[in-house]
Amino acid sequence: MRVAMMLYAGFQLLEVSGPMDVFHAANRLYGGAFYEPHLVGTSCGPVLSSNGIAVGTTECLFETSAPFDVVVVPGSPVVSSAREHRELVTWLSDAGPSTRRLACISNGAFLLARAGVADRRWLTTHWHDAHRLAAEYPRVHVMSSPGCLRDGNLYSSGGACAGIHLALSIVREDLGESAVGTIARMLLRQPH
Repeated sequence: MRVAMMLYAGFQLLEVSGPMDVFHAANRLYGGAFYEPHLVGTSCGPVLSSNGIAVGTTECLFETSAPFDVVVVPGSPVVSSAREHRELVTWLSDAGPSTRRLACISNGAFLLARAGVADRRWLTTHWHDAHRLAAEYPRVHVMSSPGCLRDGNLYSSGGACAGIHLALSIVREDLGESAVGTIARMLLRQPH
């Protein structure tokens, strides 16, 4: 499964690293590369995250070689004007409808809404952004929840921690409940 993590200026690193850790753990459990990770940016080279850490891309947005099975759009501490991230939004509007699983974490939901791929569909986002998302995109059905939500091929989560659960729900569909239990125990260990 080709998994694209979409990187854009100011993305929240935890909303990329958390799900990627889930997919990596699934690969270890599976004993091979069931999930093939791709860090996709609008241009080649490093992309600066919201905390100042630069993450290198493995592919450029408009030079991707084949369709992705899973596309994950992380959020950002600030997602504002409709003019931001136009290239990513254009790519999502073109590729999104045919993507097997299209996912957003937190206010990455704004980018899916701008792309038009969430019209008349249910999305969840961080509770802090839910009212604004509903007001700016009235065709999107917004549910304010800290958890995960699935509407057909569209997956969304309420925040960074819920992004881990979103990735676990994808793994559950592919590899089953037992695999998810093992991965969750590995990644979400609680101190005694």
